[in-house]
Amino acid sequence: MIVYFLYCFVGCFLGVVTGLIPGVHVNLVCLLGLSLYPFLGVDTISFAVLMVSVSLTHTFLDFIPAIFLGVPEEETALSILPTHRMYLEGRSLDAVKLTGYGSLLGLFFSLLFIVPALYIIPLLHGLLRQVIVWVMFFALGALILREKRWGKAKALLIVVLSGALGLSSFKLKVLSSSQVLFPLFSGMFGLATIIYSLYTRPTQTNVPQQSFSHVEVDLGVVGSGFLGSIGGMLVGVLPAFSPSQVGILMARLYGSSVARFLVAVSAINTADAIYSFVALYTLGNPRSGVATMLSKVLTMDALLFALFVGVFAFCGLWAYLLHLYVGRVSASFFSKINYRLISILVVGFVSSLVFVFTGFFGILVLFFATVLGLMPPLGGVSRTHLMGVLIIPTMFFFLGL
Repeated sequence: MIVYFLYCFVGCFLGVVTGLIPGVHVNLVCLLGLSLYPFLGVDTISFAVLMVSVSLTHTFLDFIPAIFLGVPEEETALSILPTHRMYLEGRSLDAVKLTGYGSLLGLFFSLLFIVPALYIIPLLHGLLRQVIVWVMFFALGALILREKRWGKAKALLIVVLSGALGLSSFKLKVLSSSQVLFPLFSGMFGLATIIYSLYTRPTQTNVPQQSFSHVEVDLGVVGSGFLGSIGGMLVGVLPAFSPSQVGILMARLYGSSVARFLVAVSAINTADAIYSFVALYTLGNPRSGVATMLSKVLTMDALLFALFVGVFAFCGLWAYLLHLYVGRVSASFFSKINYRLISILVVGFVSSLVFVFTGFFGILVLFFATVLGLMPPLGGVSRTHLMGVLIIPTMFFFLGL
């Protein structure tokens, strides 16, 4: 049993690495681990504990690049504008604490309701597949109608263009669907955000950060964490859905509070990692890269599932503390450096990563995604309409088109 704690700590360390380095997704580490597994000399259960620890810790730490660098992954795309804006306002520690609270609440509520989820997830899986296209259609309509006057037309145009970009990108035969997500989201929500901030703040050199966070936990924050955990359950049962898409569907429930929004999105992200294993156990259908990989080397039974629940609880507390510590160190570091310089370096670094991982076609996708990502702020509408890049292809998938 003690050896499992050792693998938990190693997994937490690897989760910090995957969370902090843009482009190094937890799925990449898991694929590498699966390739090396026959040569590692560890038993199957220990290997599974290691991978589960990596996947959970990653969901806490992957908000750090979104806050300080403006570089998102698919799961953190919706949070990038408010978190990076808080960094530019000197409130990065507030963003760190809010996303940490959200992930911790997502963990708490997911574990609290994990037994009912064993019965609810199979039921939802059958019901939601029948109506999901209509749910997505009305959700998109509601988001567009929130805009004022000509903003509705601009929002519709952005949804259509982002949907077209998504459809064309996912049809690229030289890139897998998981590979193409990196240049898509790095362009639309990463480079576009950085370029726009450089354009609107041309003389800003450094961004001093607060020494203390003034975020307080109230019932609204706790409620948003609860809603996020429910959203994570929905991700676990809906094929082709991601945390960002469910975040869009539930956006109106959070209200206009940035704090509640960040808590909810981070809770969705962490709850999704947990409920993907519930889906594997109850449906035999893995809903994450880690769950898919582990399904190839072991068979999930009740005892193994109970062990994973214990790993989630143990690693979640450490991941939360690591998130706060790394966030505080990052705030101190980034407050002392030249913002324009680091922004330019990040653009070059991300572009290089895109080329390394996806080649020339990835750079092409990155360019069009960045151009599209600049349209919402220049047009004065919400960036959430860019999620058409995933929602439109998902609707086409369910319609069989």
